[in-house]
Amino acid sequence: ACPTARSGAGLHHEAAAAGNSRATECVIAALSDSLGGSAGYDKILLRAAAGAGKSYALVRMVREALDHPNCTRVAVAAFANKQVFPLAAELGKLLGADRVCLFVAAQRIPDVPSETSAKVTVITQGSAIPNTCAVVLATSHKLGAMGEYSRLMTNLGVASNGNTPFDVLFVDEAWQLPLYLYSRIENLAPVSVGVGDVGQLPPIDPS
Repeated sequence: ACPTARSGAGLHHEAAAAGNSRATECVIAALSDSLGGSAGYDKILLRAAAGAGKSYALVRMVREALDHPNCTRVAVAAFANKQVFPLAAELGKLLGADRVCLFVAAQRIPDVPSETSAKVTVITQGSAIPNTCAVVLATSHKLGAMGEYSRLMTNLGVASNGNTPFDVLFVDEAWQLPLYLYSRIENLAPVSVGVGDVGQLPPIDPS
């Protein structure tokens, strides 16, 4: 809880950031246990305070996952490109353009900010993802398109888990994603990590 002896937005932001950091540590530990086989989690959810480092937390979790010996490739999905583009830029800056692929529809190429395209590999087809890629970012619509799973499997093959093209599926702003859209992409990896703001509305389909 935030201290009550002092007030002010800065104090509340500091407390929220500290809380997000602690929650992120818990998620990283749970994900590591799942990747290592000591826990059977298939879904891990992080509800974090808005504006207090949530995007940084997701980037950190991606990096930590890829550092695990049982993780070679991850996917990052969101409902809209406006969420995907800044995450792609941050991950490209951290990991390098050859390891981070932004997967977008051809007609959306002009929408990609130059500061993002300079840091990642931009592709429009799953068959064009290079074998150096460790992170694929796209909207749920793009990753969940008809036949996309088969194209990814044909091009990339299986990740470390031996069954699916990715070892972890990260979903940003997870509570914005209706179940029918998530169901199209959840089979991309054996573990899903959802990130969203505390107090966000649930998806349209509450089941």
